[in-house]
Amino acid sequence: MPEDMVALRCKYCGAPLDADDLKDDSPYVTCPSCGTTQQRIDAKAYLDQLMGQVRSWLNKAVPGGAAMGMNSSVDAVARHNIFINNVQPKIDSEFGDYKFGLISMLSHVMMVMPFSVDGTLRPSHTSEKAFEFGAKLKEVEPLAVSDDTAAALTEASGATDAYAVLINNSKLLAEDKPGRYVLMFNNFTTAANDFAAMRGYEPAASRFSGLALLSQGCEALMNGDPAGAFGHFTAGTAKLKEAKGSLAGNMKVPVMGPALDNEIKMGDTLAQLANYVNSMGGTKEVFDAVRKIMTYTYPDTGQWGYMFKRPARTGEILTCMGDAARARTGEASITVAKGDGDVLLPFWYVKLNYSFETGSLWKKKSVTVSEDLLVAADFTIDAGCLSSPRTAVTDVFRNASSPGFLDKLSGNQGSISDGSGIGALVSGAGPSGTSGRRIVVPLSTREEGEKLAEEYAKYAAGTNKQLRLSNPDVKGLIYIPFRSSGNGVVPSGLGLVPEHTASLDLSRVVVL
Repeated sequence: MPEDMVALRCKYCGAPLDADDLKDDSPYVTCPSCGTTQQRIDAKAYLDQLMGQVRSWLNKAVPGGAAMGMNSSVDAVARHNIFINNVQPKIDSEFGDYKFGLISMLSHVMMVMPFSVDGTLRPSHTSEKAFEFGAKLKEVEPLAVSDDTAAALTEASGATDAYAVLINNSKLLAEDKPGRYVLMFNNFTTAANDFAAMRGYEPAASRFSGLALLSQGCEALMNGDPAGAFGHFTAGTAKLKEAKGSLAGNMKVPVMGPALDNEIKMGDTLAQLANYVNSMGGTKEVFDAVRKIMTYTYPDTGQWGYMFKRPARTGEILTCMGDAARARTGEASITVAKGDGDVLLPFWYVKLNYSFETGSLWKKKSVTVSEDLLVAADFTIDAGCLSSPRTAVTDVFRNASSPGFLDKLSGNQGSISDGSGIGALVSGAGPSGTSGRRIVVPLSTREEGEKLAEEYAKYAAGTNKQLRLSNPDVKGLIYIPFRSSGNGVVPSGLGLVPEHTASLDLSRVVVL
């Protein structure tokens, strides 16, 4: 193969193409950074175009043109002066812009869970321009003859190259396509090597080594190897923690701290995910359930958005899924209410204390009541529940919301709510297996269940001005038997059913 065909450039992102991928006779080559396949002749044409632009820049930057400045007959002092007086000012000006873009990017979380996307990272440059600037730096290396100028050039070159490959990764974060984790691994590894060669960037080198390992783990998990994925996830998280620990006193990349915290949490969640998939047999059913959990579209703004973005929430949901799966095989137990039915639905059991005034004139008195409430634990995938919380709960105040209801109380009422036997149903529940019944997996966390109950309490208090409610208290998760009817469910032992549950479509939720 001709020598000029070894070092080619991707015409789509500007990245250097791997020489090992160019040793066969195929007319096509695939970029290891962006994953795009292209004709070899197009990659060569792009390289020629790029180098033409670089030479034009050099001819303007170097007195007498590039050929004069790079001539080996020009002594080191003259080359040093050319670099300091003519080249470095141009480099510093352009590099300052790229460095600002890189530092901004380093403050962002740069990993994404399987089947998920993150389109919030929007670099201020293209990878093509960053790689082009890197090519300029490569060409002026002969002019950096002193230790100081060589070190400055090494930092500019390494930082720009790392920035370019991370720009490519920002696109991969936003697109759930096959093989993206292989490309992310390539780019993270390149970035880690770039940062390792630069003084003061050691925490960044450790961070991207860790993210490369997480990418390997995600690829292994997607390929049905949860045990191998677990090893990558634990090793990658350890690297991220190492990076976090080395940030103290660092002056180059202190901005990475918050992003590292979230990436460490994500690494822990990924290890949990791999462990659960492995412990549940790693079957296609389990993997499909995980895929469904990870691909639900949750709001990313508003009062619920910040809760759904927490990396730890996936781990909590997977924990509930693991408990349910092991209960099905008899290896564990879950809290199940008594009753018949072939499918178990999850609910957050909530204690809600409230008080109200009853009677009139001198017979007025305040009554305090402790009520039982259930929150459908799959409410998070129903936008209607998020905007109208009463549809996701057993609406114990449904009658008290009628106009004038409280005004008609005679003073003998001990309660204005009706749980329709929820307390008795819950008190009779206990640890149990599933008895061969299907189980709907909870799709909310305990904190989210509590927030939904709080929103319902606000709604009830706003409807009835004489009603005073304390903060709801989530006691735990309980599974209640229902009878399936087509894709819907019919209550068995529950007298009061949330609107959401009454219209539940089993094909939309995760069923084991």
